[in-house]
Amino acid sequence: MHDIPLESNVFSPNKLFTHMDRMYEWWQGKNVFPITLELSPTTICNHFCTWCMHGAYFGKHKGDKKELKLYPDSSMMQFDFYRGLIDEVVPLGAKAMIFSGSGEPFVNPDFPNFVEYTKMSGMDVSIITNGSLCDDESIPVAIKHSTWIRISLNAGTAKTRAKIHQVPEKDWDITLENMRKLSAEKKRTGSSVHLGSQIVVEPNNWEEVYETAQVSKECGMDYLQVKPVIMHPMSSDKQFEEEFFRKALVKIYEAKKAFDDDHFKVFVKEDQFVGVLSPDYERSHYKECYANFFPIIEANKLVYYCSQTRGLPEFAVGDLSKNTFKEIWDSSRRKHVNENIDISKCQPICRCHQINKTLWAIKHPKNGPNFV
Repeated sequence: MHDIPLESNVFSPNKLFTHMDRMYEWWQGKNVFPITLELSPTTICNHFCTWCMHGAYFGKHKGDKKELKLYPDSSMMQFDFYRGLIDEVVPLGAKAMIFSGSGEPFVNPDFPNFVEYTKMSGMDVSIITNGSLCDDESIPVAIKHSTWIRISLNAGTAKTRAKIHQVPEKDWDITLENMRKLSAEKKRTGSSVHLGSQIVVEPNNWEEVYETAQVSKECGMDYLQVKPVIMHPMSSDKQFEEEFFRKALVKIYEAKKAFDDDHFKVFVKEDQFVGVLSPDYERSHYKECYANFFPIIEANKLVYYCSQTRGLPEFAVGDLSKNTFKEIWDSSRRKHVNENIDISKCQPICRCHQINKTLWAIKHPKNGPNFV
């Protein structure tokens, strides 16, 4: 494994402690307001990735079966509603917004307005996208106002991406061209935005990590993020075997060795690979979810506990069509959801896994904490 300097590790849970006021509130057991929000501008996606849990809950994704979904009707958040939401949460202390799916953010025709208004209101902006719908109007806005943009590439060839994302092979060339345009706009404007691509390693693509890094670098990305597919316990799909991930890691580190330099990085989500190689997926590392201040706001205005519970009714903490965000955050419903999280049934090695490990260790030290 590789040691990434703490000050430059963009995936480090230690970033929490740059918000000491919020951490002090957490230590005191107070209701901590979110630092980062994540929002879906739409539930519609032009892709339907084979392992996408969001596509199983929300409509409409390309080629899916609407009748099997919990929320079969498509939703498109209107800009006027979003503007009111931002006007509420910024004074309450929200610092950053991640735009992501259930759906593809760029499907929403008002999405550039979302990005611009968020930044102009004082929040940092990031975007997770499949990259196929960026256009000449939205790219300059995204580059100007975003801190980071990540393209879900998930393959090193057109054929493999078409298989995983369930799209025509021509989508590959469209996406790569958009990546080049994003990079060109960054250079043209001197923007500091961090551009990246991602491959979620699974049996269809693990042998293409090298090619994924190569094409990402050629398209002008700043990094490639590599992480394992981790199935939700509710999924009918089984977790992949340890042997698979060990084979994949050999390929991954070959790519890292080949392409890492001062201008391009291969970021391996080593914490997640360590987790999937652990016999219990590191579930024994903490007994409670302390990371309960990273909510998801869906395009249908429902607010969920976290990114791994979006779309599941029992984890919906409120409805923004009925209450303000602050009312939801302070509600007895949210308190009930928080207090009844059973981590043994949660998505293993979730987005907040490292945060939970860190916060649990702080609350339950066994390392002689007075000897610093």
